Amino acid sequence: MADVVIPQVPDVDIDPKGVFKYILIKLTVPNTDGKLEEKNIVRGYASCPYHSDINDKVTEELQNLKSSKVIRDWRSKVLGGGRINHDSNAKDLKVYGYSQGYGKADHQVAVDILKKKYCDYNVTWSDEGSVERQLRPLVIHVTTLVKSETPRKKKGKLKSMDAIVLVTAVERAIKNFIEKGEQIANENPDFSKEMLAAVEEVRTTGNAMSVASREFAQSPCDSQKRNEMVKAARNLLSAVTRLLILADMIDVQLLLKSIQVVEDNLENVRNAKNPDELAQHLKLYNRNARELLTQAGRRQQELTDPRTRDDLAAARAVLKTSHTMLLTASRAYLAHPDVPAAKDNRDRVLKQVCEAVSTINDVAQGRTPKLGSGIPEGPGKLATSFDKFDTKGGLNYNEVRTKAKLQQQLEELINGAILISEADNIKDERKQRIVDGCNAVREALQGLLTHSMKTAGGTNKEVDRAMDTMTRKTRDLRRQLRKALTDRISDSFLGPNTPLLAMVKAAESGNAQEVETCATAFNEHCKKLFEVANQVCEMSNNEDGIKMVRYAAAQLENLRPGVISAAKLLAVQPHSSAAKKNMEVFQQQWESQMQLLLDAVDDITTVDDVLSVLENNVFDDINQYLTALQEHDPAMLSRIRDSIQGRSNRICDVVTAEMDNFEPCTYTKRVLEAIKVLNEEIIPEFNKKTEMVVQDLVKTPNKEIDENEFIDATRLVYDGVREVRRAVLLNRADEDLDPEEVELEHNYVATNTLVKSIVQTNEITREENSEEMSGITVVREAMSKLPEEKKHKIMEQVEKFQDEKLTFDREVDKWDDHGNDIVALAKYMCIIMMQMTDFIRQRGPLKSTADVIHAAKNISTAGTKLDKLTRQIAEQCPESSSKKDLLAYIERVALYSHQINIIAKVKADVQNTNEDLIVASVESATSLIENAKNLMNAVVLTVKASYVASTKYSRQATSSTLVVWKMKAPKKKPLVRLEKPTEVRAIVRKASQKKPQNPVKVLSEFHTSIEIV
Repeated sequence: MADVVIPQVPDVDIDPKGVFKYILIKLTVPNTDGKLEEKNIVRGYASCPYHSDINDKVTEELQNLKSSKVIRDWRSKVLGGGRINHDSNAKDLKVYGYSQGYGKADHQVAVDILKKKYCDYNVTWSDEGSVERQLRPLVIHVTTLVKSETPRKKKGKLKSMDAIVLVTAVERAIKNFIEKGEQIANENPDFSKEMLAAVEEVRTTGNAMSVASREFAQSPCDSQKRNEMVKAARNLLSAVTRLLILADMIDVQLLLKSIQVVEDNLENVRNAKNPDELAQHLKLYNRNARELLTQAGRRQQELTDPRTRDDLAAARAVLKTSHTMLLTASRAYLAHPDVPAAKDNRDRVLKQVCEAVSTINDVAQGRTPKLGSGIPEGPGKLATSFDKFDTKGGLNYNEVRTKAKLQQQLEELINGAILISEADNIKDERKQRIVDGCNAVREALQGLLTHSMKTAGGTNKEVDRAMDTMTRKTRDLRRQLRKALTDRISDSFLGPNTPLLAMVKAAESGNAQEVETCATAFNEHCKKLFEVANQVCEMSNNEDGIKMVRYAAAQLENLRPGVISAAKLLAVQPHSSAAKKNMEVFQQQWESQMQLLLDAVDDITTVDDVLSVLENNVFDDINQYLTALQEHDPAMLSRIRDSIQGRSNRICDVVTAEMDNFEPCTYTKRVLEAIKVLNEEIIPEFNKKTEMVVQDLVKTPNKEIDENEFIDATRLVYDGVREVRRAVLLNRADEDLDPEEVELEHNYVATNTLVKSIVQTNEITREENSEEMSGITVVREAMSKLPEEKKHKIMEQVEKFQDEKLTFDREVDKWDDHGNDIVALAKYMCIIMMQMTDFIRQRGPLKSTADVIHAAKNISTAGTKLDKLTRQIAEQCPESSSKKDLLAYIERVALYSHQINIIAKVKADVQNTNEDLIVASVESATSLIENAKNLMNAVVLTVKASYVASTKYSRQATSSTLVVWKMKAPKKKPLVRLEKPTEVRAIVRKASQKKPQNPVKVLSEFHTSIEIV
C-alpha cells in the first residue's frame, strides 16, 4: 500500500528495541469523498503479553482518532501475528514466528512495511521459529559423526564423507540451538536463571563436541579419538535432554499460571454483585479462558496416554461450550437472586466449569483427573463375550478345559442377551427370537462338544459341520440383539427433544406444577436414553466410537439438572427476559449435545440394522394410520403422520451420512436418488393428504373418507422406504445379508384389511383371483397367521437350500462359462431357483404367481436344453460307470424340473376355513423349496459327471469337443490396497488422533506456548 493512503494512521508503531509480539492489520477508512481506502499497518509492543492485547491497543488508538475527528470511521481485520527482534544497536530487525490465535502473518508484507520506516536497517524475516527445527539437524549430524560402521558397497569405488563439512554443520546447529534457548530465557524472566544455566551447559558440551569431532576428522582411524568424540556427543545430547525437560517444566508452569488466573476469574464471577461488575469479570474470564484453551490444546497434542488425552479434550470441550450458559445463568441469578432455581442453575454451571479447569490442572501436574475417570474403557462386554466364544470354539478340544470354558462363556453371553431382551420397550416377538437364539446356540454348542468328544480332538466333516452350525447360530443371535438395540434406538431417539419442548412450553406459560410433572418425564426420558446408549456400547467393538458415546452421554447427564433449573426459573418468572434468554441457551445446548450423542450412536451401529428396523417401524405406523383412518381419529392421524415423517427423516439422514464414506459412483447415485424420491416426492404428498383429511375430520367428524386413496399413499411410503434399503444393500456380499429376514417377511404381510384394500384400490388383476391361482400365491397372506413351528419348518427348508447353494457355488462357479453351455445353463437355472425361493421369503424380482409360473417354465426349458447337451456328451463317452452316472443325473434333472413346473401351476386347495388356507400355503412353499434344493443338487452332480465324461476318456480324432472345461480366472486385485468400508468409517471417527510423539516436541512447542491471543 502506498503510504499516502490514510496518512492520519502511521504504517508502523513498534517498540524501539527488544523482542516482542506484533500483529499485521488490514485497515479500512473512508476518505472525505466517502470512498473506502485500505492499507496494512504493523503494531508491536513488549508491554502486551498477548497478541489480542495489541489488537485492543490498536482499537483504542483508532477510536481516539475517530473521537478527535481525525478519521470519520474505521474497520480493521487482523491478518496474523508473529514476533519482532529489534536490535537498535546493530540496526537489525528480524520478523518470525506466528500467533496461535490469529495465525501466522505474511512476514514478507510486514518486512516491506517496516523497510519504509527503517530504511537504514537490515530487515529480514525467518520461518525458523521453533527449537525443534534447530535441534533436528543437530541430532542428524551428531548421529552421522558417531556412526561406528558404514555398510560397504558391493560394487564401485568407495568414497569417504567430508568430515569437516559435517563438523561445521554440527557447530552451526549448536549455535542456532543456543540462540533459541537464550531467546526463551529472555522471554521468561522468572525462569531465566535455570534456562541460561541449561543453555550454558549445552554451549560447553557443544564446544567439547566441536573440538573432539575436528580431531577425529583429522585422524579418523584413531580409536581413542573416536571414543572421545562419542563421549562428547553423549554429553551434548544429555545436556539437550536436560534443556528439554526444563522447557517442559516451564511450559507446565505457564499452564498452571493460566489455570490460576481462570480460577480467580471464576471466583470473581461468582461474587459479582451487579451486572456491570459481572460483565467486567466475564470479559476477563473469556480472554483468559481462550488463552487456557490454547495452551491446554497444545498440551493435549503432547500427551502420550490416550485416556488422559481424551479427558483433557473433554474438559476443553466443557470449557469452550459453557461460556454462554455461564453468562446467561449469572445474569439470571443477578436479576432474580431470591429464586432458588436461579442460584441452583448458576451454581451448577460454575461447578461444571470449575471441574473442567480442575481436570486441566490435574493433567498438567500428571495426576489422574476426576472428570471421565468413571467412564469404562475398551470394547463392550457383550461384544467381547461373543468374540471370545467364537474364538474358543475353534480351539483344539480338551474335554475338561475346553468344555468348561465354552460353557462358562456361553452362560455369560446368554445372560447379557437376556438382559437386553428384558428391556421395557423390546417387543414380545423380538424377545422370543432372542430366547430361541440363545437356545439354538446352546444346542449347537452341545452338538459340537458331542462330535468333538467322539473324535478326541481330531477333525472330520461332522465336527466342521457342527462348528459351522454353531458359528451361524451365534451370528444369528448377535444379529437379533443388534436389531433389538436398533429398535430401542429408533424408539428412544425418535423425537428425543419432545419432553424438553413440553417442559419449556409449560415453563413459558408460568405453570410451575406442570413443569414439575414435565421434569419427571424428562428425567425418565434421559434415563432411558442413557440406558440405550450404554447397551449399544456393550454390543460394539469400536473402542473409539464407544468412548465418544459415553463421553457424550456424560455431558448430557451433567447438563440435565441445569436444564431443569432453567425451566423452573422461567416458570417462576415467565416474563423475565433474563430467564427467557437463559432457558433458550440451555435448550440450544441440550439439543446440540443430543445431536452429538445421536451421531456417536450412529457411528457404532450398522446402517443395515437401522434400515431394517426403521422399515418395520414404518410398516407398523402405517397399520396404525389405517386403523386411525377407519376410526376417524384426527389426533392419532397427526401423531402417526409425525412419526412416519420422523422415521423417514432419520432414514434419509443415516443413509446420506453413510454415502459420505463412499466415492461418488453408480451405487451412491442410485441410493441418493432413492432418498430424493422419498424425501421430496413421497413424504410431502403423504403429509399433504394427511393434513387435508385431518382438517376435514376436525370440521366434520363423521365425514365419509375415501380410504383407498390413503391406503395407496401409505403403500407408496412403505415402498419408498423399502427401495432406499434395497438400494443400500446392493453392494453387500451374501454373507453380510440377513439369511432369514424373518421379521421382514413377517412384518411385510399386512392385515387382511390392508391387503384387501390395496388390491381393491389399485384394481390389481392378479392371478390370485384367476383360474390359475396356486398355493404359492397365498403364502404372503398365510405367513402372517402361521404359528412359530410352521415358520420354523419353512425356514429349515430355506437353510437346507442355502447349504445346497454353497455346494453349487463351490463346484460349479469355479468353471468359466465362456464356451461351456453346460455351466452357463446350470448357473441360469440356479439363479431362477434362487428367485423362486426368495419369492416365498418376500425377496427377489418375482412379484406374482404369473412370475413364478413363468420362472418354472424357464427352468423346464433350460432343463430340456441341459438334457439334450449332456446326452450328446454321454453318447461320445464309452460304456463306463461315468456314462451311467451321467445318464442317471440327467433323469433327476428332468424329474425335478417337471415337479417344480407342476407345483407352480397346481391350484390352491382353499376351503371354507382359514386353517385349510394356511395348510395349503405351507405345503406349497415347503414343496417348492425342497424341489428347488433337489434340482440344484442334481444339476451339480450333472456338471461334475459331464466334466468326467468329457475329459476322462480319449476321443476319436474326428470327434469335436462340445464344451470347453476351463477354470475361471481369479478376480483382479488392485495394485494399491483399497480401504475397506470399516476403515473408511474409521477415518471420520470423532476421537483424539494418536500421532507419533517426537522426543523434542516439548521444547519445540514451548516457543509457541506463549504466542497466543
